[in-house]
Amino acid sequence: MEEEEPRSIMDLPAIREFDAFPKTLPNYKQRSSRGGVLTVFVACLILVLIWHELKEYLFGEPKYSFLVDPSIAHSLGINIDLTVAMPCHYLSVDIKDAVGDRMYMNQEFKKEGTHFDIGDAKRIDHNNSTSELSATQILHASKKGQTFGKTRPLVPDGPACRIYGNTQVKKVTGNLHITTLGHGYLSWEHTDHKLMNLSHVITEFSFGQFFPKIVQPLDNSVELTDKPFHIFQYFISVVPTTYIDRLGRQLHTNQYSVTDMSRPVEHGQGIPGLFFKYDMEPMSLILHERTTSLIQFLVRLAGMIGGIVVCTGWTFRLVDRFVQKIVPGIIEEEEKEGLSQSDYSPLPFVSPLVKNNHSSSRRTLN
Repeated sequence: MEEEEPRSIMDLPAIREFDAFPKTLPNYKQRSSRGGVLTVFVACLILVLIWHELKEYLFGEPKYSFLVDPSIAHSLGINIDLTVAMPCHYLSVDIKDAVGDRMYMNQEFKKEGTHFDIGDAKRIDHNNSTSELSATQILHASKKGQTFGKTRPLVPDGPACRIYGNTQVKKVTGNLHITTLGHGYLSWEHTDHKLMNLSHVITEFSFGQFFPKIVQPLDNSVELTDKPFHIFQYFISVVPTTYIDRLGRQLHTNQYSVTDMSRPVEHGQGIPGLFFKYDMEPMSLILHERTTSLIQFLVRLAGMIGGIVVCTGWTFRLVDRFVQKIVPGIIEEEEKEGLSQSDYSPLPFVSPLVKNNHSSSRRTLN
């Protein structure tokens, strides 16, 4: 006499009633061209979103926040590297700030003779100025630039002058002047007008520490003139910026926006030269490079894929039902065609009488 094997809890009929994932036999699944096109579209969409999530996980995404500048620094670093199309002997560099201090920068900034070469420098686009770009666009543009530019050749007593270096000034409104002798401030030597040409190429103009992910609007810009008496003015708004990387390390630097203006000197109104007027903004920008952890990345990935698949499936079913009621003829023809191409085999039917006979014979054996 055979003993009846104990039934697993997974085989109990009561447990089956709670199945939220019903199974359908392959013979009863109907495939359509509409579903195939939708599947390809969903697969492409999922791949694009996976790539976006993977890029954010690997490289992070910048988060921006603004607040009132809390820093108490008393100095501001200025870095310049520019070339003026006239000999160095006739150029003077000085800074005057809002406090009234005047500093002569002939020692802080080095002057070297060179050739005037525009290279790949471009004029500032006034219709789409860099100062009007958003922070994301500025970062995107800065990633395309090179960290180090070409070094200009040294030509002693050359026809052009390269002025470069860095210095610390008070963190107040100030004005950086590059003027010619005899036409500037406190200079007794006069410059021949035939030698005066204030055309210039700005290779670098920045404030504070170097940071490759911030583009400076004046970098790689050029301004040209054919008149000896010309004024170039740059009005600069400096914004203190703090960059925080994924490890929490901080870098304090500055970025700026600029508005430029140039005009010839007529009737003695004005002093020919280059004038960079900078002003400190009271707001500070914090750029935080955030990234997700591996667990967050996997959870977001699973939620994204599952949500797209489930929502697309329900949407497809609702649209399919709606279309069946509006144009039933087209749907019915496609369903008949699909059934004719598939191997249809119905499930075996077991009569209740046969089932009862098996049960009674089992009781007799026992």
